[in-house]
Amino acid sequence: MFTKWGLTAALLIASCHAALAQSDSLLKEWRSLTVRNELVKSNAPYLVLDSQSQRVEIRLGGGVVWEMEEDSGTAKLNVKKFIEDFHPDSALVYSVASVQLLKYEPRFPDSLLEIVSGAMDMDPSLLQREIPVMFEVQWRHGPKLLVHSKPEGQPIPVQISWRVKLDRWLSKFGGSAVYDVQIDREHALTLYRVLREGAPLLVIR
Repeated sequence: MFTKWGLTAALLIASCHAALAQSDSLLKEWRSLTVRNELVKSNAPYLVLDSQSQRVEIRLGGGVVWEMEEDSGTAKLNVKKFIEDFHPDSALVYSVASVQLLKYEPRFPDSLLEIVSGAMDMDPSLLQREIPVMFEVQWRHGPKLLVHSKPEGQPIPVQISWRVKLDRWLSKFGGSAVYDVQIDREHALTLYRVLREGAPLLVIR
């Protein structure tokens, strides 16, 4: 049974805990707003994983310009589970460590691209050389995502060096989680072009 002073102390402790919890919540919200503001100011596209809505988006500035639409015949990507493999939990932004093209559909040859780029006064590297059919994205301090798209023709496998194959084989023993998702060709192409080395990813837990 609480004494008068004991009850006062208990109420004071509860009040302090509530104040600290509110302060922690405000700090997290401030950090989130600061990070989002920096991403908006960068004027570059960035990927967003939202555990509440289970959505994967690409945003430019404050607007959504792309949302992942998975093929109905495949298992749905569990965004919450995917997010759990990004560490530490306190981080809000992660970066792409590497993107490896594994299969592709050939498109225009480089010689034709040079002619087209010259006529349009564009950098040839900005024109499409291949349509990705399968590629692997590795995040720093995060999992891997293996992205598949349905090809129109026979996909061409990319020749991968033995060092990359060895690194991929060794990563299996390091506990690196790998997730698979299948999306349509246009969505796969957009994702492949945006997720370059160092590209930011905002995680909303």
